[in-house]
Amino acid sequence: MLYQILLNRLSELENARKFDWTEFYNSTVKVEKTQIRSAFSDTTSSNSYYIFICFFKGCKDNGAIYIKRSHNICTLLEDSIFNNCSSTSNGGSVFYDCREGGQFVQQRTCCCKSIALDSIAFMQWIKPSFSSKNYAFDISVSNCGVNETFGKKTFGFTWGELLVSRINSTFNKCNQMSSIKNTLSGSSGTCNFSTFRENNQTGTISLGFNWYRGLTQYIETISYCNVIGNKCGTGSYQVLFLSDYTTNVDNCIFVNNTAKYMFSEYYGFHNLTISDSYVESTPELNGCGTVTFTNLKQNYNFNEFSQLFTDKCFIDPKEISNNLSYLSKYAKTYLQEYIFIKK
Repeated sequence: MLYQILLNRLSELENARKFDWTEFYNSTVKVEKTQIRSAFSDTTSSNSYYIFICFFKGCKDNGAIYIKRSHNICTLLEDSIFNNCSSTSNGGSVFYDCREGGQFVQQRTCCCKSIALDSIAFMQWIKPSFSSKNYAFDISVSNCGVNETFGKKTFGFTWGELLVSRINSTFNKCNQMSSIKNTLSGSSGTCNFSTFRENNQTGTISLGFNWYRGLTQYIETISYCNVIGNKCGTGSYQVLFLSDYTTNVDNCIFVNNTAKYMFSEYYGFHNLTISDSYVESTPELNGCGTVTFTNLKQNYNFNEFSQLFTDKCFIDPKEISNNLSYLSKYAKTYLQEYIFIKK
């Protein structure tokens, strides 16, 4: 059954992939990296990269992909796996720091058991401009981190036109921001159709949405997300969800989370609005800002949407077929296998 699914989807994905690069970057000249398994880095060239159908396992020191440049470059990463990768500093699997001129799109990737001091799974740091893409679609990040006291940020998106959709962030652990970290500059941001579940930490802020250097005009919109069973410490200043700019949350579910406070608008001169959502019990609030609850729901069904099924992200390729390459099998499987979050 699974083998037939793989065969049926192979040609579809190969044809679709031809249009992915031009969809995001038009005719920008690129260097292709495909079906590679060893880590690579670039700190000097002016290359734009199209990285697809890759399997990175056990990459160390600087993770699997390390790109730090000052050029105007574009990168598309898709249909790839990162398993047991680590860094001695930032970006256990992917570190992309092109804040002076870069753009980065990541889609249909899985990251498991990644380790780093900061940005444990990955970091996307982009030029602070509304025309600089900083996208992540259909990403599964699971079981990353050493423990609840080591490191910070499971993954982070910094600056640019920030769009995050269909993220599955589960069972990760670090000291703080174990679910997600967004930092706006250059454009407003969107996070939707995502699940943050059972991410554990001892420090404050599981979900952090921050601005940069006093830039107050940007707005974060968070819609149709499940925030379930995440744990922070319970000390005086421990908060689950923190924003320090205007943030609108709608049609989300907050249930079974642990923290001293559920929500906080940190600086005191923006609004955090929770509307048309289910919030378990009456949350305690921290910080000087305004946190407004509008039309809260009295009961809930978990938001249901297709996402990558993490248990299938790292299946032994020999269990599927010896006749197809592992990477081609991956490209077909992970668009077919979904996780549905149900009550």
